[in-house]
Amino acid sequence: MSKCGSERKNIDIDSLNERVRKAGMKLTQQRTQMLKILLAHPDPISADEIFKKFDDKSDGMDLVTIYRILKKFEEAGIVSRLEFGDGVARFELALESGHHHHHVICRQCQRVEPIHICDLDPHIKMVETMGYKQVSHRLDFFGVCSRCQ
Repeated sequence: MSKCGSERKNIDIDSLNERVRKAGMKLTQQRTQMLKILLAHPDPISADEIFKKFDDKSDGMDLVTIYRILKKFEEAGIVSRLEFGDGVARFELALESGHHHHHVICRQCQRVEPIHICDLDPHIKMVETMGYKQVSHRLDFFGVCSRCQ
């Protein structure tokens, strides 16, 4: 059964660092700084945007390194990768305990906002009656935001 809603308020840098360690990754300065950037950014963020927010790029931090770290974080369930059909991958912290949320994306400015409520349990149960196991879902809405109207 899915749990829609936000538990982001319960995420802090210490809990993220612990998740990195539990995933068997070394806690480097680059990874810690990336976690802080993701934690401070409430909306999904691209690798380019993360790169622009890095304080010290002289420490071997480049876009390739950012993508490598994001891939490891994604494999460990620390971040979620989101694609909204515009060719740009965005990333956000993955919520623990099976919680998740959905998004509404502006077709004009690509602004992304979370939606913390969903009632898809009847649909999930229907899919399970069709013989599917470990059912999950992702739901994105597209429209034109009030700023762009």
